[in-house]
Amino acid sequence: MSDDKFFDIKVLINNREILARYGRRTEEAQRFLDNEVLRQSRPFVPFLQGILANTALIEEPGRIIYVQPYARRQFYGDYFDFTQTYHPQAGARWTDRAKASHMPAWTKGVEAILRGGNA
Repeated sequence: MSDDKFFDIKVLINNREILARYGRRTEEAQRFLDNEVLRQSRPFVPFLQGILANTALIEEPGRIIYVQPYARRQFYGDYFDFTQTYHPQAGARWTDRAKASHMPAWTKGVEAILRGGNA
């Protein structure tokens, strides 16, 4: 992968103690977390035609990628004036901003799954 086209966002649950205690639930919790990060980051993703937001994917557990060649520059905000016509909260570092807004809910959902319930 070229550094110009991709950047990594990793959110992992990989603590051995957690794996030993909770088994398969850790996979469910990771899947929940990945989907929530992707979904709740979307309003912060720059959006003009939707290509950047619509081509984001969960490449593997704990790894979300934005595959467009300009994704890295947009993420770090290098020389961009972000239009906020379609996404009023759009701007750089969208996953960081989503994390700041939604981390308590993400934590609560992961904990619920690990306890054996639903998020």
